[in-house]
Amino acid sequence: MIPMMPARHVLVSGALALAVGAALVAPAHGQIYRYVDERGTAAYADGLDAVPERYRASAVATGLTNRPAPPPPPAQGERPVAAGGTTIKFTAGQRIVADARINGTVPVKLLLDTGADRTLIAPRALTAAGASLGRPVVSGQVRGVTGRTQVDAVTIESLEIGQARVGRMLVLAHDTDIPGFDGLLGRDFLDRFSVTIDPAKGLVTIAPR
Repeated sequence: MIPMMPARHVLVSGALALAVGAALVAPAHGQIYRYVDERGTAAYADGLDAVPERYRASAVATGLTNRPAPPPPPAQGERPVAAGGTTIKFTAGQRIVADARINGTVPVKLLLDTGADRTLIAPRALTAAGASLGRPVVSGQVRGVTGRTQVDAVTIESLEIGQARVGRMLVLAHDTDIPGFDGLLGRDFLDRFSVTIDPAKGLVTIAPR
């Protein structure tokens, strides 16, 4: 059973937390903070004052806000690697779940985790989408709450959430060990869009840059 939290908090599974990259700097107004509780569960709060006091010292600004920021202009001659946009509805106190498609065909349920540098998808789903697990691009380790785990990175042709689409990208092939879910949606996808999390409205907006 998932413990309920005040409406300004959002839970994300911490069963396999990938290494966290450097936090982005954003205006303090509307800033979303990420913290991890004593059970290893990641949560999000709208502003540092909304983080429970015992977790404030370790809370990290995600670089996301609950208000859209103007998208930066594209560099001259740059080909876009991401397109489209979508919204994800969630219930306060529960995980944020993105209904995604691999290579435009295989549906998967991914837990949104801004603390994950890389998107992680179950091998069975990647195999169904035609990814070649026998020839990983690179192998390495990820650090989770239960220790280090060996994983392979493979290439997929696309990952789509609604109309938000990222073309050819590397993802980690590994099971999350969370029943009912196929993986984690990381910053390698999210950082290619303007992403806002509004805990009060229960809405994540993914918009083109």
